[in-house]
This record gives sequence, structure tokens and C-alpha cells, in this order.
Amino acid sequence: MPAVASIEELREVDGRVKEFQASYPEAYQALVDLLRKYRRVGYKNVAKLLMNESTPEKLKGEASS
Repeated sequence: MPAVASIEELREVDGRVKEFQASYPEAYQALVDLLRKYRRVGYKNVAKLLMNESTPEKLKGEASS
């Protein structure tokens, strides 16, 4: 399935990923390992947790008021 993003955006992201990998090889590998391990959870959910935009409870719809 083709990406929704434009080729320019994809190239920009690819460049930034390569910069991150070169600058922080250990952190990069740890992030890759985390994404691989929890691929089934979904990249969007992992991203929301990484950026503190959500909690496991909110993602599951169990957030208390």
C-alpha cells in the first residue's frame, strides 16, 4: 500500500531518521527494538505514548473522569 505522504515528505523524514541514527546510534537502536517488539500495538499508539499524548487507559477507552 503506497504511503499517503508526498515523496518530498518521505525523503525529509528519511533524512531526519538517518541523522538521528548517525547522531545517537544506541538510542536509535533502542527505539527500533521498541517499535519491533510492539509493532502489534500499532505505531500510532506507540507514538502517542512516546510523546506523552495519551495513556494506555485513554487508548483503550478506559480513562476515568
